[in-house]
Formats: sequence, C-alpha cells, structure tokens
Amino acid sequence: MFLRKTASFILFSLLLTSCVEVYDIKYDLNADVITVDGFITNERGLTVNLRRSRSTGGNYYSQPLRECIVEVKVGDGSVISLNEFSSGVYVAPDNFQGQIGKTYQLHFKTPEGKVYESEKDQLVASPPIAKLYHQFNQNGILDRTGKQVAFSSLDVYADFNDAENQRNYYLWRWTDFEEQWICATCEGGKLDAKTQLCVTERNSRITYDYRCENVCWEIYYSDEINIFADVYTNGRTVTGRPVAKIPFYVTGGGFGNRGALVEIQQYAISSNAYEYYKLLRDQAQNTGNLTDTPPAMIIGNIRNVNDASEKVIGYFGAAGVSKKRIFIDKRPHTTAYKFLMLGREPNLEPDSPPMPPLFEFRPPMASCVLSANRTPIRPEGWGL
Repeated sequence: MFLRKTASFILFSLLLTSCVEVYDIKYDLNADVITVDGFITNERGLTVNLRRSRSTGGNYYSQPLRECIVEVKVGDGSVISLNEFSSGVYVAPDNFQGQIGKTYQLHFKTPEGKVYESEKDQLVASPPIAKLYHQFNQNGILDRTGKQVAFSSLDVYADFNDAENQRNYYLWRWTDFEEQWICATCEGGKLDAKTQLCVTERNSRITYDYRCENVCWEIYYSDEINIFADVYTNGRTVTGRPVAKIPFYVTGGGFGNRGALVEIQQYAISSNAYEYYKLLRDQAQNTGNLTDTPPAMIIGNIRNVNDASEKVIGYFGAAGVSKKRIFIDKRPHTTAYKFLMLGREPNLEPDSPPMPPLFEFRPPMASCVLSANRTPIRPEGWGL
C-alpha cells in the first residue's frame, strides 16, 4: 500500500510539473463532439485529455471520454501506450520523454469502436530563455468594458536568441506560485478537525474560512494565447518579448502575500500548431477571452479514420520547451489594486474555548492538499 501511494504521489508530481496545461475553452456546438488536448515535449511526462462536449440553448456540457485505448506512434516505428490516470486523462509511462527531431502521432479508439488519429508533428528544439525580467503595472488589467482598471499586474518579459535560416514559431505559457494562507472553506457549516470535511449546521448561512496548518502555495496558470512567428526577427536576438501578465494576487484578511514565483515556458511549435492557436486567439479577441464561448468550433489536426465528415476539436502536437523562473518581491508595491484569491475577504471562524461534546479548541487548521492548483511542496526558486 505504501509503495502504491508513493508511486501515485510521484506520478501526480510529474503531471504537475512537466505537462502542458490545456486551455479551458467552451465552444458553441450544435452536436456532440470529441475534444482532444495534448502536447509532447522534450521533458518527461505526457498527458492527453479526451472529452465529449455539447452546448444546448446556451448551456455548455462536457464529460470525460473514458475507457479509450490511447497510443502515440513515434516516427522510428515504436508505439507508446497511455493509461487512464483519471477520468478522460491519459498518461504515458513516467519515464517517457519526447526527443528532438522525431515525429509523433496520437492514435485512440473509443469504447464504441471509433478510431481517431492526429497528423504527425515533429518535435523542434526551443532556444533557451536568456533572461527574464518584470515590471510592476499599476493599471495592468482592465475590466470587461476595457475602460476601468480591475487589478494591477506583474508584467514579465523575456530575451532569447532566435535560430537562423529557418522559420520558427513560439507559444508562451506561464505558471505562477503564490503563498496561500486559506486551505478550506465551509459554507453553512464548520470544518471537522479530524476528517478535514465540512459539517453542515442547521439554518446556518455563514461561510467560514480556515488557515493552512503548514506552508502552502496556490498555483495559477495562464489562459491567454501568446504566440509569435519570427517573420521579422529570423536569426536575431529577441528582447523584451511580453510573456506573462500576472494579476496581483493576495489572500486578503491581513495575510501578507510577499512574493510571486513565475515560471515561463517557451514552446517551439509547428506552423500548423501556430495557425490553430492563431485562430483561437483571434476568436478570443472577438468574443472576450478563452473562458467565453467562441462563435464557432475550430477544427484542429485530429480526424476520425473512418468518417472524414466528423468534426473533432483540439490539437495534438509536439513542441520543444525551455523554461526559466523569476521570483518577484511584491512587498514594495503597496498601492497595487489587488486580486483577492477567494474573490472576497476571508472570514475566519472565531476562536472559542473547548466546548462539549468534543472539548476541542476552535477553529482547527486545514491541510494543504496537493493538487493541480495547490501544493505544500516548496517550489524550486522560491525566494523568501
């Protein structure tokens, strides 16, 4: 049992640190469609997300596509089998790592017997990020009207050397680690110290928040599409490329969020992937952002082998990646317009002495549970 839990923890940590976080896009659909997301990189780890989605009367529905047979075919003739790690999430063996120069193709079969495959995509090396630097932006993020300041931001820029004598395409993503002081919230009840579950109290409409019992970090991911083609910079040094606009996150309630650790991921993508993400970006600009519903679905590089008329959404590709982290001290920026992590100020359960029937001091502390959005593991590069 211990070995099983240890293996699961290692695999989950690998998923957390090595895989490409997918874009959460809600499409305007008139039928059931399969959506696919996955990227092979030159780092360990591969995750493929398969879902079945539909929208009806303005309501969007999406559910995991389970029990599929999923494989990745490599240009050298080898085949990598993926296992279903959780509902609709398929992972390669933890020692799998993409190799520069090789081509990769996704192939999967649904429980109903339908077979799908992607186009082949070659993994191209990404140049290293030479330098990262940031600038505090007091009026960085506007509201939906585009006229009023919503939050301040931490704007991150990168320098890198573009490869010569070849057309290159880039995609940037970011991951932000922020100190989190609240690890549980109970609506209409209170936290049980032993089970770490919320216990409902009759007629209570109060929401209580509970402090973390140990050091904890919230994890945020980019949701904008940041792409670039080296049409005018081929073979030259690119300086000051905007690669992240991080909201000025705070817990609130007097808890001090002293810093932010930002990891920039720079992907070298294919021309086909660039065109796909460009279409997504252009639609997002026209409709608001990626969390809004685009006016129409965008077809990627996946097809039904036996039915060319079926539309499949998403993209499976290969991309070389280079990463670099920057720690940003937030303490000097006392005038920032802050983004509250809970969407409001925390409301802590008041302190109380031992009372029957449990005779325990209240409130209890909450555990920082490892997940895709939270970790008790000190991030590498944390500077305080």
